[in-house]
Amino acid sequence: MSDSSSNAAATATIPNQNKYRTYSIKSWHAYQQSTPSHLHSIQHYYANCQELAKGYPDYVMVLRDEVTRITGLNWTTGWSAQNCADTNGYVDVRTGKKYPYGMSSFCDDIQYR
Repeated sequence: MSDSSSNAAATATIPNQNKYRTYSIKSWHAYQQSTPSHLHSIQHYYANCQELAKGYPDYVMVLRDEVTRITGLNWTTGWSAQNCADTNGYVDVRTGKKYPYGMSSFCDDIQYR
């Protein structure tokens, strides 16, 4: 196999690389507002984000919070109880690529057209 054909094969296996034009963030906080409390777990949140990503076109980067640990409940008058959580940046739901919080770190992988 020549070098050019092996490079083409390697490039073809990387999904969505540099094809995103916009993004959508599916936050832990928003998930809890619209989901029954018995489903407020990290595993259910991640699975829900995977399911939601299927409804978006390939050019939309779907991000979720990387929830590392649920730390307890928070009650606010007029709102349902929310699970507080430690988070560590964002994760691209489709590729698993991690992005730190702050100054739109994921924007480097989005091509604005």
